[in-house]
Amino acid sequence: MEFYDVEAELYDLFYFDFREDIPLYKKYADKCENVLELFCGTGRILYYLDHQNMYGLDLNEKMLSLARENLEGKNVKLFKGDARDFKIEERFCLEIIGINSLIMFPKDDRMKILKNAYQHLRKGGRLIVDIINPFEMVEGIVHHGDTKFRDDKIYSRFFVPIRKNGNWKLLYFYDIVENENLKRKVAEMTIYPIEKDEIVEEMEKVGFKIEAIFGDYDMNEFSEYSERIIVVGLRNE
Repeated sequence: MEFYDVEAELYDLFYFDFREDIPLYKKYADKCENVLELFCGTGRILYYLDHQNMYGLDLNEKMLSLARENLEGKNVKLFKGDARDFKIEERFCLEIIGINSLIMFPKDDRMKILKNAYQHLRKGGRLIVDIINPFEMVEGIVHHGDTKFRDDKIYSRFFVPIRKNGNWKLLYFYDIVENENLKRKVAEMTIYPIEKDEIVEEMEKVGFKIEAIFGDYDMNEFSEYSERIIVVGLRNE
């Protein structure tokens, strides 16, 4: 089953309350007349950003359907499309590729995404990319993600990494326990970890001038020990 068809069912339960990244985006969005989020999912970032002129793009209809519900009443236009080749007439002051979305694509696809994002920026516009600073995973070891308690049910999400052609296939398990009865769904996705120098090189190759590289959402300078790689690229032509 397609990963986000499964993920959509529990995504908001696990993640919608997360907002540590929002102040960083607000710092840039407050200076802009319009904002586009690529891979907007269920609309978490756009919901808390609450900008006066927002756009969101995603390819998965289940995620977009939830975004339409979550963002009802806000000034947002949602589009179904592929970040590699979407076309919107609007040109943007700020674009966001939020938590780890870019590591779900191999290099050739990442270059298409970054190039298309660049083409949809106006001169002086910025793209913010947020990815995890790669860490060493151990094949076959369970990585526990999240557990939530709601309506007398226990919801858990965890994954097991499996090596695949130099990258990682993550086998995700979604457990729901009610009255000692267990229901489980399984989905898998492949990720393509990116080092800091790689993402900088890729963004520069499509035309971006790198304006800043942060290591966390408090906008501290990146170091090899940082948890995040947050790159701000400027279109200056």
